[in-house]
Order: sequence, then structure tokens, then C-alpha cells
Amino acid sequence: MEVEPKKEGRHFYKVQQKLVAARPVYEVYDEETGEKVAVGRQTWLSFLRSTVNFEDPEGNKILTAKGGFFDKTFHLLDPSGNKIAKITRPWIMFRKRFTMHYRDEEIHAQGGIMAWGFEAVSRSGHFGFKLDKKIIAVRDQFRVEVGDYMDWRHAVASAIVVDRIFFRGKGCGCRLICCFAFLAVFVALIFASMLMGP
Repeated sequence: MEVEPKKEGRHFYKVQQKLVAARPVYEVYDEETGEKVAVGRQTWLSFLRSTVNFEDPEGNKILTAKGGFFDKTFHLLDPSGNKIAKITRPWIMFRKRFTMHYRDEEIHAQGGIMAWGFEAVSRSGHFGFKLDKKIIAVRDQFRVEVGDYMDWRHAVASAIVVDRIFFRGKGCGCRLICCFAFLAVFVALIFASMLMGP
């Protein structure tokens, strides 16, 4: 029997990846105030294990998301290195899904058929967070809805980790623009060859 998620206060955050950056950088904004509340930066040596450090607007470290090999497991760590949460995805899956260990509870989330969004709910029915990814965007961006059960920093960092695990931190906008540009050049070449033909 599935537990109905408890109704709690909700807070909304916008996450967007910087377009011009030598490494992935995520900027987090409070939707209500429009204020930038955090920045996540992937470390330079993340080619073997992904690590993203999160700072407040003043540059103070607030937490770290550290991945294992193949980005199958991530740990959220506080500034002292203590574990806050563990996020794992299965090796084999038909739909994108993950499990999170947080506050001595398991939180589960599974994406839909297209899996552009996830809603994470604990076994006892507490709403953790919801990730809604913007599909058509030049840069990677998504909205995170956070309930009272989770600290907003933990929820937003978890959403960024999930985005890295399943989408590699990329939006579809650049790919769509490239496809349309290629198609436009292809059509222009066809018209040019027809005009120059016998």
C-alpha cells in the first residue's frame, strides 16, 4: 500500500548552468525573491569521480556532493566532511530512478516515461523534493520544489546530483539549435544546387 505524501509548505528554487564556464557551474536562485542563494562548482579533477562544491553567495562552503566511479553513488557531505545523505541509482533500470538515504529514512523517486522530472518521497510519506527539468533550453536549467522535510540546500544539491547522474548536466537547447542549423544548411544546399542546375 502506497503512503499518501503529507502536505507541507513548499519552496521553489531555479537552478541554471552557466553558459560560459570552463567547468560545470550551477547557480541557484530563490524563485520568490529572485535572489541568488548558492553556487555549485564541479571540481577540476572530476573526470574520474564527479565532485561538486556548493557555496553561499559570500563564498562560504555549505556542502559537497561527491560521486563514486561511474556516478552510480553520490554522498552529500557537510563542510566538516560528515555524511548528510547517500544517493544511488541501480545498475540496470527500465526507467530512470534513484534511492536516497536521508535522516534514517529511504526516499524513492522514479521518472515518467520521458523521465524529465522526478518527485522524491520518503517511505513514511514525507515530500522531499521535485525536479522539473526544462527540456527546450539553451543552457541546462530546472526548477526544484522543496518540502519542509528536507533542508533546501540538501534538496537542491540532490536535484543537481540527479541531473548529473541522468542528464550529464546538459539541456536540450544546444542540441536542438545545432540540429536546426544543420537542417537549414542542408536545405540551403539543396536549393542552391537546384538553382545552379541545368
